[in-house]
Amino acid sequence: MPEKILFVDGDQATLNWLKAKFGKEGYSVDTANRGDLAWSQIQADPPDILVTELTLPDLGGLDLIRRVKQDPHYRYVGLFVLSLRAQPEDIAASLDAGAEQYIMKRPGSDVELLAKIRARKAQKNNASNSVKELGNFFSFCSAKGGSGTTSVCINTAYALAKLSKGADIVVVDMVLPLGTIGLSLGYNSENTIARLSNLGVKSLDPSFIKKYVSPPLRWGFRVLIGSNNPNEATMINVDLVRELFFNLRQIYDYVLVDIGRSLSRISMPILETSTAIVLIVTPDLSTVNSTRVIAEYLQSHHISRDQLMLVNNRTVGRVWTTTQDIEREIQLPLVETLPYEVEHMTMAINDKVPFMDKFPNNAACMGFTDLARQLLQRSQQSSG
Repeated sequence: MPEKILFVDGDQATLNWLKAKFGKEGYSVDTANRGDLAWSQIQADPPDILVTELTLPDLGGLDLIRRVKQDPHYRYVGLFVLSLRAQPEDIAASLDAGAEQYIMKRPGSDVELLAKIRARKAQKNNASNSVKELGNFFSFCSAKGGSGTTSVCINTAYALAKLSKGADIVVVDMVLPLGTIGLSLGYNSENTIARLSNLGVKSLDPSFIKKYVSPPLRWGFRVLIGSNNPNEATMINVDLVRELFFNLRQIYDYVLVDIGRSLSRISMPILETSTAIVLIVTPDLSTVNSTRVIAEYLQSHHISRDQLMLVNNRTVGRVWTTTQDIEREIQLPLVETLPYEVEHMTMAINDKVPFMDKFPNNAACMGFTDLARQLLQRSQQSSG
């Protein structure tokens, strides 16, 4: 799709000239002869690039630039000034307002403007082609609520941060309509994925995403909340979620996502692009049977058996479902079995501290560390 340029100028002859010139160069061109009309057009259908004269009927060029610059909906619109005014203070004011380039109207200014627009696009393409190798992406999910998926996710992330010193790790709470990671960590934020979805931005960039991600917490990782309430959750844009997780992998070394028991149009794209999926099962027959169904469903969506990491989280006391029973029923090997430590885990969650800090000598700490080590191994295999 060609880039769309909106030219704003009070002189109709100038607009006709620019539309003909840039239309021949393959651009989609719109025009407006007033600033207020241009603002209405931007709101209805944002262009990729805005080129405006400073002197306009009604809303002036500087005010138009400021409106576009200050509205996050249009943060990706390129802002150019093409003006008869040539005073240094006009140039300075335009650049201060947010214009990327100031071009004075004179013979050849159309060629100069075309060159600067092309250079801008080339710079953007070079930036996208030089992104760093994607970070690793692990999803945590279960077939039933109460399986301890959140606890396993955050404590494995804590262990991963201990093993991989200096790694930038983010944990994303995508348990919808209401997650639990923030409550478990003692972290609150209004900057959620749901709110980001409501901004109506056309696309995302790393600097924008980072505003919604927490600073590093005492747990050694960052957090991004999906939704703070069920009403928010209904507003999440599926297409934006796809782009969001692609960008998160460009920004962070490890992305761990708590999906809980939700298989939906939002969670499936996340699962399908995961380096590995940690599938939590508890040793009761009902959950084992449900987990088998989930594993088969995921495989039917082109997720290979090798992507599934089956973890037995013993959330009940003495049980008669053995490791062999679980593996035979689900047709997957168990990569880890976490011991029954519900009371201790509840104490750590209530205190909002890492389990491994509160009970460093507990056998479950070894389990979390071993699972984190296996994620590191998966990371090395995927990058190799």
